[in-house]
Amino acid sequence: MKKVVKVLLVNTYDVRGGAARATWRIFKGLQDRGINTRLMVQTKLSNDPDVIVPGGTIAQSVSFLRPYIDFIIPFFYIRKRAVFSPSLLPGHAVAKINELDLDIIHLNWITGGFIRIESLAEIQKPVVWTLHDMWAFTGGCHYALTCDRFKDNCGHCPQLHSSHDYDLSRKIFRRKLAVYKRIQKLTIVTPSQWLASCVRSSRLLGNFRVEAIPNGLDTSVFVPVNKTLARQHLHLPENIKMLLFGGIRADKNKLKGFDYLIEALSKIKSRDIELMVFGAAESKKIHSLGFKAHFWGTVNDDRLLIDLYSAANVTVVPSLQEVFGQTASEAMACGTPVAAFGITGLLDIVTHKVNGYLAKPYSTDDLAEGIDWILGDQERYKELAGNARKSAVANFDIKKIADRMIHLYEEVR
Repeated sequence: MKKVVKVLLVNTYDVRGGAARATWRIFKGLQDRGINTRLMVQTKLSNDPDVIVPGGTIAQSVSFLRPYIDFIIPFFYIRKRAVFSPSLLPGHAVAKINELDLDIIHLNWITGGFIRIESLAEIQKPVVWTLHDMWAFTGGCHYALTCDRFKDNCGHCPQLHSSHDYDLSRKIFRRKLAVYKRIQKLTIVTPSQWLASCVRSSRLLGNFRVEAIPNGLDTSVFVPVNKTLARQHLHLPENIKMLLFGGIRADKNKLKGFDYLIEALSKIKSRDIELMVFGAAESKKIHSLGFKAHFWGTVNDDRLLIDLYSAANVTVVPSLQEVFGQTASEAMACGTPVAAFGITGLLDIVTHKVNGYLAKPYSTDDLAEGIDWILGDQERYKELAGNARKSAVANFDIKKIADRMIHLYEEVR
């Protein structure tokens, strides 16, 4: 195997969004392992000198407009805000990539107007592509939900409300099919076994090498904080059970399962419970149930996030589909058991009745039962919390994940 010296990570944002958080962690993890690593982004929000932006001053100043421009075309079909990316906009990213002296190009989340589909075939170095959603092998949607047309040809797209076979999704699918045939050195990385199985069953990427490597985190930073101390930091009551729910636009993004959470809360037997929510504004739905709720809005500070996880007795992840489930892994690193639906990427994180509870999809009765079960016995809870921390350290520590990624780089270079 050839030794890897220089790696370029590519992601639309450096510090905004779940994919950016995962990418940033492997970026720093690789650097800590002695790999010369830089990160190329469309929109730079950090001050890190190793984060670079392609294009000149004008291109950088208008980069924030590119996601909105990319969204215009599907908006005419959907008529509402949704994540559906045609990736038509030309740009400077690939030209800049090819100017650099690199061993590996490691793509991550590259939509939002960052890299045009056709430009992917122009990258001159071996490419590793970590998928943070399903977009790379669909006709434009980022989460296919119950649709499996990506296995064949897309078209008749439910997210476009289309009744035609040759619709926008089919056109995007065909563009990807033509481009991927021209790519020689491409390795796909997925954060979960579930997503790996989806890739292997897809027409677009099924013939490429696929490796499942989970998203990592620094388990020396994400550590359990004394629950009493964490609640004092957050000005929360000490003698009450706390549930935590969160994510970006957690109450608006249907994939996060906020409505399922509300329904499950109405069925929980224990009533001495309060709810904490991050990533969302205040919701009348919660208050109508008689639960007291605490809302933190967008959380960008890891120390605050760690306090939230540590203050909680249970983190609830009622997602309909997750390629991984970063909220779950972060919570477990902080010693907090997770209650979730037993589906998709969460199956790689939560072990039923060992470090949390996996409810039947999408049974709010069973989800409520799982929350009650986690909270129902003090000795059992201590064991669950200890197991949560142990499994996070064993499976998701960023040092281990970085080493696995370096080994892959050397194999495919």
